[in-house]
Amino acid sequence: MKSFLLLIFFFLFSAKLFAQYPLAVEVAVTGDYFTSDNLGNAYVIKGNEIFKYLPSGKLFNRYSNLLLGNITSVDATNPLKLLLFYKDFSKIQFLDNQLSESRGVLSLQDLELEQSTLACISFDNGFWVYDQISFSLIRFNQAFKKVQEVRNINQNIGYEPQPNFLHEWGDWVYLNNPETGILVFDIFGTYFKTIPIKGLNGFQIAGDNILYFNDGKLMSYNLKTIKESEVQVPADDIQMLRVEKEKLMILTKENLKVYEVK
Repeated sequence: MKSFLLLIFFFLFSAKLFAQYPLAVEVAVTGDYFTSDNLGNAYVIKGNEIFKYLPSGKLFNRYSNLLLGNITSVDATNPLKLLLFYKDFSKIQFLDNQLSESRGVLSLQDLELEQSTLACISFDNGFWVYDQISFSLIRFNQAFKKVQEVRNINQNIGYEPQPNFLHEWGDWVYLNNPETGILVFDIFGTYFKTIPIKGLNGFQIAGDNILYFNDGKLMSYNLKTIKESEVQVPADDIQMLRVEKEKLMILTKENLKVYEVK
């Protein structure tokens, strides 16, 4: 159903000029990057702070921890359990939907990980971590117990990856390696294939489609048909964009803008 709706989104969005879509929300905010959840909330990250904006554009809450440094990444796949990753200090903080700490700070070094460079939410309230030293992809459950580990990924694929983004969706885990593409693993950590989309800093998965912004265009790569679609968007000062609940969210250098696409 989500895949079908996304195809409709691309058809409608391509059929009209961008200016014909109503601007539903515009918030004056600056951030390094942003993400969103399936409820239509937006999370803008700037340095060590995260700001949660409701679909209406109202600032709901903010969170920061000065002791942990800048927030490297945020996974809001589960809006009730956000994962904040602090790469410089090799720590993870979980927040609830109020942006309150749901438990203490987790030190990945205490889990015997040498150099954790990526982290993301996993099913059943667990999480994945990528360790660059051992080229390992590791899943922990909600009790912080190791339940899955794939070591020496470099030996399986024949080169040493330098991934910059990790995401679980459905039954698959996606590890983005800009030089070669997106490495795909099943939820047990078995390497499946590489999707040859290169040079990405990150992406979004919606239904059967990988969405990403490239050269002023919103691109969609269908995982089943292996076909790409594109939509031209104004690219003057776009930092990031995402699609949620019939809305196109765009973070510029000065604003968070949300367009209705119906």
